Amino acid sequence: MSDSHPYILVIDTGSSSMRGILFDSGGYMRFCEQRTYTMRTEGKSAEYDPADFEHCLVSICRAAADWLKEQSVQVEALAFTSQRSSILPITSDGTPLCPIITWYDKRSADLADQMNDQVGSELFQLTGNYSFPVLSAPKIAWLRQNHPDLYKKAYKIIGIQDYLIYLCTGRFVTDSSLASRSHLMNIRTRRWDEDLLRIYQVDADKLADLVEPCSIVGSITEDFSRLTNLPKGTSVIAAGGDQQCSVLGQGMLRPGAIGLTCGSGSYLSALSDEPLMDEKVRVCVTTAINPGYWVMEASTLSSGTVQDWMNRTFFQKKPDPSSGPYDLRLLQAEAAKSPLGARGLIMLPDLAGKGCPDWNEQARGAFLNIGFDHTRSDFARAMLEGLAAEIAECCQALSRLLPKVDSILITGGLTKSDLFNQMIADMIDFPIRKSSVRETTAIGAYLAAAYTLRRFPSLEEAYASLPAQAETAPATQKQLFTPDKSATEEYRRLSAVRRRLYDALAACDISPSTGFNEKGIRV
Repeated sequence: MSDSHPYILVIDTGSSSMRGILFDSGGYMRFCEQRTYTMRTEGKSAEYDPADFEHCLVSICRAAADWLKEQSVQVEALAFTSQRSSILPITSDGTPLCPIITWYDKRSADLADQMNDQVGSELFQLTGNYSFPVLSAPKIAWLRQNHPDLYKKAYKIIGIQDYLIYLCTGRFVTDSSLASRSHLMNIRTRRWDEDLLRIYQVDADKLADLVEPCSIVGSITEDFSRLTNLPKGTSVIAAGGDQQCSVLGQGMLRPGAIGLTCGSGSYLSALSDEPLMDEKVRVCVTTAINPGYWVMEASTLSSGTVQDWMNRTFFQKKPDPSSGPYDLRLLQAEAAKSPLGARGLIMLPDLAGKGCPDWNEQARGAFLNIGFDHTRSDFARAMLEGLAAEIAECCQALSRLLPKVDSILITGGLTKSDLFNQMIADMIDFPIRKSSVRETTAIGAYLAAAYTLRRFPSLEEAYASLPAQAETAPATQKQLFTPDKSATEEYRRLSAVRRRLYDALAACDISPSTGFNEKGIRV
């Protein structure tokens, strides 16, 4: 079915893949193209090759252009949404000077701790957050201290979305939803802050121009048009950060709801009409796409990535071209065979460190209380319960900060499991509803773009226009999960056990040793 009205191409860049999705004028997804890439990790470092992102973007845009031509329709705009907090030093002609340092990178952890010790309260007042290696500013400061030549040579130090926009437009631009995860932007003024720049010793001219989400930031250049066959002059829109777009795509347009997105990590988000400052430093503040609002975020550092590790480690089978090297359904079927509590087996799923409420990048994962009678079904169940328990901790921290919570909506890859969804409902003792829309981040970016292009007078009316039948879940799939009181009580007991185990391990130094000295003492 063709559409005579121009389409919007959304570029959604995640931690492991980039997707291009074409939306028609009615809000239907008509085309999707995906490309994958790999984060390279070693020790505390986590990096991407910038060339991978350029290749993915050009390839996806070319495929979209071919499809548009076949359907005899045109594209009106490209809208970008992306993962946040990664940094890339780049020259004035767009040449990357080193790999992209990702949000996952931990090399700036010591520097962030020093910042908190010295000026933590000032940082908190300006940004609503303390310093943490996930954020961009500690990584930029680390780069300046450890690679001063790269810092000096860099014309700009930008994020992944900023790099993709540059490839399309030749402009260095970022938006406040992304910048709110930098620790260089004042959360109230939504501008680069002189005091923050001074604290981190970052030169203002190294940063991209700052605009609001839902801004047209340029148009496709002749060079990019030649590479992709997309029309020169097509508008390019900064839709916003991935989590903020997901909030919009879930229909969270007013305070009162919590949205849970389970991806590589799990993010619980809630809209607020003021920046709510969490004195206990559990919940982060970011700017929303909706004008005049902020997003409160409580997150885990890993979620889907732990399930991926579990698949590869415990459920690997011979590669099958149709299903890949492992089958997610096998893990979930095995987990369902184990009873609540996994017969006493407990997992702390902190393979990448622990996020809210502890924010301990030194934490590591553990299976505890293992016996000869435990099977891999118990390990699978313990893993899902561990992930759900950390989500429940985030939900508790976020709920205490909000005036009210009317509803909790969930979305993301892990929520394909009804067992996992029921665990969350039982642990937080609150009904949760699974979103009927699977692509909330991409839909949020589409809504931002449609509003920017003045197809709708407000984001609320843009959301209300979405077709109810677009991307709905199968009718056979459960949508509402209500807590089972007996399960809630047992999980509450196990939660106390889990907290004591985490605290005990956190007090121990069991990190890998670098070796032993001549006296046999670990160094």
